[in-house]
Amino acid sequence: MTIFSLTQLANQLKSDKGNEYKCAHHYTLHYEKIFTDKIFSDEFSLLEIGLNRDDCNDLPSLKMYRQYLPKAKLYGFDIRHEFAAFNSMDFAITIGDQSSVADLRKLKNHSYEIIIDDGSHASSHQQISLRELWPTVASGGYYVIEDLHWQPFQEDCAKTVDLARSWMEGEMVLGSYLSHSWMSQFQKEIESIQFLPSASKLYSSELASQAFLVLKKK
Repeated sequence: MTIFSLTQLANQLKSDKGNEYKCAHHYTLHYEKIFTDKIFSDEFSLLEIGLNRDDCNDLPSLKMYRQYLPKAKLYGFDIRHEFAAFNSMDFAITIGDQSSVADLRKLKNHSYEIIIDDGSHASSHQQISLRELWPTVASGGYYVIEDLHWQPFQEDCAKTVDLARSWMEGEMVLGSYLSHSWMSQFQKEIESIQFLPSASKLYSSELASQAFLVLKKK
């Protein structure tokens, strides 16, 4: 049987998490390290927020994870109703808006070893999602936010990348969407905060260096 790397699968399925398609972030290198962490057994659960690619009705990332992690429980969340058609034994898809607390709470019936936010990329949406879903991350698991080097529109709130940078420096800044009680619990549970780069050539090296945020839970 041929064994493909996660990068090879991403390129075949035209996901920009590989090193060929569109932005070519090469995030697959980061994910391979996460997936080989000893905390993971052969079976674990993964939730990805944001499934769309080029306005087409496809699931390149989830299909990539399915081939690479055949025993994993894979969950998806997207605003487009067309993706409900992919609900099957392979994928459990929930339709919703990541800026909606009510919609995000549809996801809280499960625990996840890894949550990947590849949704709208708006800082407000990222922070609302983190607030609501951090409690669902399993002990020893990860919460990943992709593409912090790009924002879809101007916002009044603090950028997620700036908040995370302050947390790394020991200043637990709340921003507009995180309460003192949430931050107190987050401080107790967070093991590490790390920025990893995007390999995309479409952005400056300074922006790309902090494109991929990894929050690891104790």
